[in-house]
Amino acid sequence: MVLLSSSNKNNLTQVVVGVLKNSSNEVLLSTRTHKTDFPDYLEFPGGKKELDETPRIALKRELKEELGISIKDISSMGSYIYEYDAFGVELHPFLIKSYKGDPIANEKEQIVWVDIQDLKKVKIIPGSKSIVETLTNIFSIERSWIRRYLQIVSIHHLYQHYD
Repeated sequence: MVLLSSSNKNNLTQVVVGVLKNSSNEVLLSTRTHKTDFPDYLEFPGGKKELDETPRIALKRELKEELGISIKDISSMGSYIYEYDAFGVELHPFLIKSYKGDPIANEKEQIVWVDIQDLKKVKIIPGSKSIVETLTNIFSIERSWIRRYLQIVSIHHLYQHYD
């Protein structure tokens, strides 16, 4: 990844990215088979932000177009800058906490649910690798807290049993 100076930041393509997670700890990815760049890679759903849109509004529009869902509660993951050989992008990823509808592939591409633990194993578009790194860290911490909570509950239950 290449960080760019603020003077070069205006030349970046603004891209919004939605991270949908299901109850099975899987995230939704899309194929790129009909695109000229990286056609055999996967990517998170999303797309280019229009000039008059905020990243949140752009994400709502993109996910409605691509997946047929209406997003309700989202949380920003910040922004990431990535420079490919021919162009640069500023990615605005969001965790989708709730949405209405069942995701379907409305465009020419396919969608696939991938286990969070397998995200580093899939062939994901290079600009999204920082997002994958952040996600695996977030969900690793989340799993650690859940394990710790279950240990505490088990110990508490054990002590109650012997009282």
